[in-house]
Amino acid sequence: MAQYTTTKMDRPEPGLVKWSPNPGRDSFLHVNLQHRVVQLYQPTGLAQPGKFDFEKSSKYDEIPPLTTYDWSPAHSGLVAIGTASGAVDLINIHNDSSSHAELPIRISRTCQAVAFNTGTLLAVGLERVRNDQCLKVFDVNRFTTLESGTPWSSIEGSTNPIHGLEASVSISSTKFFEDSPQTLVAGIKNQGIRIYDLRDPQGSVINYQTRCNNNLAIDYADPNYFASSSLDKPGLVIWDRRSTSRPSSSPLYLDAVDMDDLPWGAALNVERAIDVKDSNFQDRGSLVRSLRFCRDHRGLIAVLSRTGQLKVLDTKKEYIAPSMQSSASPEILETRRSYDLDMDYAREDRKDDKIVSFDWVTLDSPALIPRIIVLRANGAFDILEKPSYTSKYAYKMVPWQAPYRGLEEGSSYHGIMQFEASQYSEVMGPHNIDKAFRDVPLFGSKKESVRAVIQQALLSPQPNIDLVGDFEASDAPLPELFTQGPNIADKLRGLRKYSKEILKPPTHPNDQIQRASTIEELDQSYTDLSVKGDGLPSNRELHERLLTSTMDTKGFPKEAQAVLDHTMLLRSKEKYLFDYVANRELVSDDPWLRDLWDWISGAAEATSDEGMVSQGIDLSYLGVYYIWTNNLGLQGKLRLADGVKFPDASTWERCLQEINKRSKQPKYDGVNTRKPLHRQAALRICGWGRSPHTDFSDYAKMLPSERNSSWHTMATAHALFIGEYDKAVQILKRASTEYPELLFVSLALQLISQGGNRSDQVQLDFDEAVASKTDPYLRAISSFIATNNWENIANQESLPLRERTYIALRYFDDGQLTSWLEKELAKAIDTGDIEGIVLTGITDHLVDIFAKYIEKFHDVQTATLVLSVCAPRYIHDYRCHTWRNAYRAYLQRHRAFLQRTKFEVESTKQSKRRGVPTIKPPSRQIALRCVYCDAEFELSKMVTTTAATTSTNTNTNTITTNTTAGATSTPSTTTGPGTGKPPQLVLPNPLMAANINAGVSCPNCGRHLPRCVVCLEVVGVPRSDRPEASPDPRVRAAARFPTFCLKCEHVLHLDHARLWFARHGECPVPECRCRCNFRANPELGYK
Repeated sequence: MAQYTTTKMDRPEPGLVKWSPNPGRDSFLHVNLQHRVVQLYQPTGLAQPGKFDFEKSSKYDEIPPLTTYDWSPAHSGLVAIGTASGAVDLINIHNDSSSHAELPIRISRTCQAVAFNTGTLLAVGLERVRNDQCLKVFDVNRFTTLESGTPWSSIEGSTNPIHGLEASVSISSTKFFEDSPQTLVAGIKNQGIRIYDLRDPQGSVINYQTRCNNNLAIDYADPNYFASSSLDKPGLVIWDRRSTSRPSSSPLYLDAVDMDDLPWGAALNVERAIDVKDSNFQDRGSLVRSLRFCRDHRGLIAVLSRTGQLKVLDTKKEYIAPSMQSSASPEILETRRSYDLDMDYAREDRKDDKIVSFDWVTLDSPALIPRIIVLRANGAFDILEKPSYTSKYAYKMVPWQAPYRGLEEGSSYHGIMQFEASQYSEVMGPHNIDKAFRDVPLFGSKKESVRAVIQQALLSPQPNIDLVGDFEASDAPLPELFTQGPNIADKLRGLRKYSKEILKPPTHPNDQIQRASTIEELDQSYTDLSVKGDGLPSNRELHERLLTSTMDTKGFPKEAQAVLDHTMLLRSKEKYLFDYVANRELVSDDPWLRDLWDWISGAAEATSDEGMVSQGIDLSYLGVYYIWTNNLGLQGKLRLADGVKFPDASTWERCLQEINKRSKQPKYDGVNTRKPLHRQAALRICGWGRSPHTDFSDYAKMLPSERNSSWHTMATAHALFIGEYDKAVQILKRASTEYPELLFVSLALQLISQGGNRSDQVQLDFDEAVASKTDPYLRAISSFIATNNWENIANQESLPLRERTYIALRYFDDGQLTSWLEKELAKAIDTGDIEGIVLTGITDHLVDIFAKYIEKFHDVQTATLVLSVCAPRYIHDYRCHTWRNAYRAYLQRHRAFLQRTKFEVESTKQSKRRGVPTIKPPSRQIALRCVYCDAEFELSKMVTTTAATTSTNTNTNTITTNTTAGATSTPSTTTGPGTGKPPQLVLPNPLMAANINAGVSCPNCGRHLPRCVVCLEVVGVPRSDRPEASPDPRVRAAARFPTFCLKCEHVLHLDHARLWFARHGECPVPECRCRCNFRANPELGYK
């Protein structure tokens, strides 16, 4: 039965569709409202989205304009049609127009609902009128028993209602219960819902007060539940017909009604079942068009809105403890999940595809995916499937993301888990069944047996291929540098090359030149910073481009994603820890990280043997900014020896003078300054970890095909920065033999060096646009030749920060230098530029830099390792503690226990201040627990406890417990009078103290270790048969270990257990029938 309001605007013009209400018939009905035709169709094959096979079976023309209709489940051709005039027409769609009759209605008014039961009864719901019943029940048996060819009009006048109910009310909807054909539910407009038992002569009625009295739908799989909706509300209510009275209801249901505002009689109240937008509902038509319950699955209901939204709600009974369940009490439902079957219903360009009517398809087995037949606005039929419960099985069985513990075995965490043959059919069976029914005819002559398909699917073997495919992944082979690379650095270099050439190829020929520096040329060293493009990016931007090239794993094959997702884990297994020289090689794919560890290595070398300690002040790992501003950090007192006050300016001068003298630093020869010692120390900090030998070794490692002039321009620029013009000219001259274009630069530089100071001469024009097309060092040389202005070079962000800092220290006056350092520090903190370590050192400001760096690139590993050098030794910041714990948890999740332990041990050593570690040792990970009193204790505490208890004196008030002979002695407690001290343990047996110290007895309850049920000796103590003296090593090893049965809890020595269960299957204890050694799976080959 379907109900629709009489307004033309709310009526679905293409018509209505209904699947056969008889589960034994495979057919569906289409009522064409435009042509006033009823057509019957038979499905003939496939019934799946995009493919629905059917054929027309019969047709009935010239039906009256209808307001409602229903199809008899007992008689396949009998259809009742309600009209606006109040007439109810009966037609037989298998015959011609002679099979038509009109049921008599005494007072003409709109028919709003009709419903067949599973027999011959027809209920008719009418609009309100005075002095007449509005709910009438007819018996149409006479129409179904007429001989073929006999016109129905001959008996239509003698068919009167057998029941007349509800005078002067408006019936909005009605339905018969299938399990009780004489029970009828009807919706009373503006009043509620009523249930009638037509067999009851007293006419008793169950009444539920509600305004949700339209679109009644009964759950075929559980007829206790039925649903209804309101005209002006987007929700629905599911009712439980067992709600008859409060005494018969359970306390849980009454609480839901009284406390949760659940309407009486309701099992579930969904206030918003469909999406409502004011723009989509501008008239006063009903929001919910129809409700339908699935016949094959309990609690599965579909809701169709007037805008074409079709939503499925999957409901289930709320859990109730078995002791509180009652079959006569109503139960509460809950929504397990909801689905939108057509996501494009709101698109303006798909108005012709809007769903206007639907019904559930009745299938042969609940194992099949529930599906719905829909009628669209263009008149087409379609099949929609509810997402299968098993559709997510495969995805839930794929780890997808770290942590993944199969990495060592070479398996992929993007593939389905592998199961044993006996487990595969059970675990993957539902998924295989859904897959087996794809493209299988469900109707017609080619229909296959559901049972046979299911059995065949359950026997399907486990596939050897990977079932999970990444459609966005490139199928291009990975580079040899990745597949053959021995370490993670080579693999990352190969992936960046793969990203550049395969995943993000240049779309324009000019882009090829511009992108060259961002990935491939940045993988070697600073000598490869050449950028050929329209603009020269900053050094930080180049680093960010390098890191972001592999941050998004989209498009990479599974093998590459496994490496990118586990970079930190793979580096930790390559001993990425506190060996700074080794760390430099482990991160050789990233020149900026390599330079970071270079600086830390130089700082550690300078710090060794208290090389940065003077006047009781520890300047270890401080950066240029901290040295220049006389800053020891937020926790500066930790850097001072005992009794040393915070240093003033003169103390800083003496401290730096001593350190510079000790390190044999060259005399400062730069610009005039009031702080020459500060500049001398800061220049040394800029050079930590860097030397011409290091740069040349990087250049020598490069393949000849990858070398360019950048290394020579870098060496020339370094010579210029320290004022060695002749050396710079010589470098360019030697390089000009291989790179002739550098010859003109050497000649220009030679002229400048011979001219001396050009501050009084006219500066040359310097074309920024042209210079920006060269490498940063050549640009700096060109700028110096043209302008002799060191400020331009210091502000050239394409140069590394430590080199720009070196220039500022040599050529800026004191005020200009302070402003420049503050500006660059703020910029490094704001952008997360790890090059800022030369300014901050490993101090509080470096924590700020790493906070932004981690936010951008998630490299908590490097941040933790770097900061562990000085935190918490000199730095107290909760972020350091958080990152440390996060890294430890990361290694723990990946079961990298050895790496986590090494990190904890080495970081504890790094935290030593004056020889004492500042990191608290980790809590013990192994504890003893008594199985009798469940107390946890340590051996060190046991010794203290027993010592205290054995030394009790006569002034102690003792609370003792008398024991009989043979009973287990129980320790008691003592408390000193008026002391307020906690109770102490008193041992009734003096020998128990020795047992406690030996770990044989529990210090809390006094119970000793259990006895072996074979030899009856206490386990854990020396045995009388002295198995440790046996010549057989297996006997000696087994004698020390007890074995416990987890079922009966009896204990045996391991060697006794082997001897006993070699001949017996049951426990050695008399009266115990436990099969301790039962082997559930002998095929596993127990040893």
